[in-house]
Amino acid sequence: MIAPMRKNDDRLEASFSAFCRDAGFRKTIQRRIVYGLFYEARIHLGMEEIMAKISLKHPELRQESVYRILNDFERRGYIRKVEVPGVKKYEYATERHGHFLCSKCGRISDVDTSGIHLPDILADACDVSITFNGICPVCAKKIKK
Repeated sequence: MIAPMRKNDDRLEASFSAFCRDAGFRKTIQRRIVYGLFYEARIHLGMEEIMAKISLKHPELRQESVYRILNDFERRGYIRKVEVPGVKKYEYATERHGHFLCSKCGRISDVDTSGIHLPDILADACDVSITFNGICPVCAKKIKK
């Protein structure tokens, strides 16, 4: 049995309620749990990481249910799937941005791409993906040691 929601974050609850109303979703505890992951931590999470975080407090929530919720949230624009070679993660769908993928540790970092001018031919593109590859500062420090 899933534990009842705690009402300790009024902004999260209001945001979740508005999202469900606008998306036409029933408010469920399972959706609230997944919604909260991305609302509270604006990071890139793979399915293993998502399940590890969820299972700490809600071990009864099944991976199949989480996949369905993620797909629903992605269709409604709350989260976005980030797929770069060898990596599939989810992130909170903020403004458009690029990603930096560390070739050593696989860490994904957001990159501001607002200053990049796209050619006119791409003016009507609905989805643009920019990924930079290299070695992140943490891994670079380890290499120098």
